[in-house]
Amino acid sequence: MTLLGAERALLERCLPGFDERLARLGVAAAEDPDSGVLGAFRRAGGGNLLIPTAMGGAGLGCRDGVRLQQAIGSRAPSLAVASTMHHYKVAWLASALGAEAADILREVVTARHLVASCGAEGQVGRNLFTPGIEVCAADGGVTVSGSKRPCSLTGSMGLLSMSAIAPAGTAYEGQLLILMIPATAAGLRRQPFWRNRVLRAAETDAVELDRVHVPNSMIIPLGDAALSSGRFVSNLLWFQLLITAAYLGVAIGQVERVLSGKRGTPGDRVAALAPLETAGAALECTAREVDDGRCDDDLLGRALLVRYTAQRAIAEATDRALELAGGMPFVTGSEGLDALGASRGLAFHPPAEISVRERLDTWLGGGGLTLM
Repeated sequence: MTLLGAERALLERCLPGFDERLARLGVAAAEDPDSGVLGAFRRAGGGNLLIPTAMGGAGLGCRDGVRLQQAIGSRAPSLAVASTMHHYKVAWLASALGAEAADILREVVTARHLVASCGAEGQVGRNLFTPGIEVCAADGGVTVSGSKRPCSLTGSMGLLSMSAIAPAGTAYEGQLLILMIPATAAGLRRQPFWRNRVLRAAETDAVELDRVHVPNSMIIPLGDAALSSGRFVSNLLWFQLLITAAYLGVAIGQVERVLSGKRGTPGDRVAALAPLETAGAALECTAREVDDGRCDDDLLGRALLVRYTAQRAIAEATDRALELAGGMPFVTGSEGLDALGASRGLAFHPPAEISVRERLDTWLGGGGLTLM
C-alpha cells in the first residue's frame, strides 16, 4: 500500500507537477501566507476541476473531489480548506442548477476565478443560507450591504457568492437568490480578521460590502424561498464531504510523517492510521452515492454522521502522531502543534455537531431531518 497513492495520482493527472511542487515546498512553507500556493493553484486551473466538461471544466465528480482534497490537505492544509470553499459552491451550482448557472460557471472557467462563499458561519442562530446582508432594489439588479466574517479566499477570489432573499420592488420579489459579486466591485472591501497562527494561508479575513451593485446578469433566482430548501441539500452534501476530506488529508499528512520516520512501534503506527483509513472509506462511499445522483435528507444525515465520526478519528490520530513524533520537535519548533491545531478546524465549520444532535436523534428515530 502506498499511502495516498491514488489521491496523489489523481492530483498529478489533473494538475501535472503540482503535487511535486507542494512536496518540495513542505507543509511549513506552504502554510506561510506569502507562499503563493493559492495563486499557483488558481493559475494551474485548480478551480476548474469540479466544473462539468460541458461548461469547460475538468468534470471531476464528488468521489474524485474527496480524493483530491485529501491529497492537497496532506501537503498544504490552508490550500485544501480554502479551495473547498470554491469547489463545493461551483459543484453545487452545476449539479443543482445546471443550465441556470452555466453562463456564470463558463466565466469562472475562462477567467480561472476562485469563488469565495458567503454564508452565516460563525453567526449563532443564523440560517446558513441567509447571512446578515441587507439587499435593496436597484436599477438593473440589487445592491447589497453588510459584512462577512470570516471569509476564506479574500485575497485570491474572483467572485464572492452569497444567498439572499429578494426585496420588494425587484423582479425577484420573495425569491431566494444566488448573488455572484466580482471581487473588484465598487464598495467591496477586505479587512484583516484572522488572528490564529494556523491556516493562515487560507486568506480568511473579513469582507465588507457597502451598497455593492449586483446586476441581473450576476443573479441566479432559485424560486420561492419557502420552497427552495430542497436545493440546498445538495449544497450541504458537497460541503460536508469536501471539507471533511480536506481535514482528513491534513491528519493523514501528519501520520505519514510518523510512518516515514519510523516513530514508535509498528502497532503504534497502525493504530494512528487505522481510524483515518476507516473514515476515508466511509467518506468515499457517501461521495459515490452523490455521483450516482442521490440527493436526499437520509444521505445528508449519513454524511453528517461520517463527518462527526471523522472529527473524532482525526483527533485520536493526530494526538497519537504528535506524541510519537517525540519531545524534541515539540521543544524546538511549533510545526507539530500548528499541524495539530489545523487538523481540529473541522469542528468549527457549520453545522457544529452540538447544534444538530437533537435533529439527528429525531432523524435516527424515524423522523425527518431539518437543518434550516
